[in-house]
Amino acid sequence: MPRTTEQNEKIRTERIEQILAAAIEVYLEKGIRGTEMGDIAKKAGVARGLVYYYYKNKIELFRELFSRYMSTAEEFIKIRLSSDEEIVNKLKNYTRFYLKMAETRPDLVRFYRNIESDLKLVFVDDSEKIMNDYTKNTHEPLFNAFKQAIDEGKFKSTDPKILVTIYFGALTGAIDVFTKGNILPEESDQTINLIIEIIFEGLLN
Repeated sequence: MPRTTEQNEKIRTERIEQILAAAIEVYLEKGIRGTEMGDIAKKAGVARGLVYYYYKNKIELFRELFSRYMSTAEEFIKIRLSSDEEIVNKLKNYTRFYLKMAETRPDLVRFYRNIESDLKLVFVDDSEKIMNDYTKNTHEPLFNAFKQAIDEGKFKSTDPKILVTIYFGALTGAIDVFTKGNILPEESDQTINLIIEIIFEGLLN
């Protein structure tokens, strides 16, 4: 019996997800220049021709991959930081999410970091605009949240740009501790709580 349109679409979606997941793994192992379509097919466990059926070359594949994950990050940040939750708790939970991701998905943290350095190789002439839009869409909600915390008297009264810069530095360093595997699983939650306490102790008014 022939497959229905819904079944075909389901199979198509599953195959694409399989290919893109494999592409992340190969990309983290070999980088953009070292990655070949055959490597992705092998990692995904599918025929090389199937990868070419969906993507004419690796640049087209990585354009979809980068765009998808950048959009996901933008949407998450926008939704998470525009909630009605009390501002300091909101920022603490936002911080906790990234620390937890660094613990459970260090590969994803590395992937997002690599996107920024490889954007020009993938998007060429459009890379500067794409990077500027991505930076604006991911940093502006955080800046606004910090400004709100300052306006409400929760954070120290200063230029929010300064506090955001300090926050980013502390968060990036803390994320590195987890991605390098320096924290034992049984110590994870305690360490995350300690990091959040240290970061926000310096920000609170």
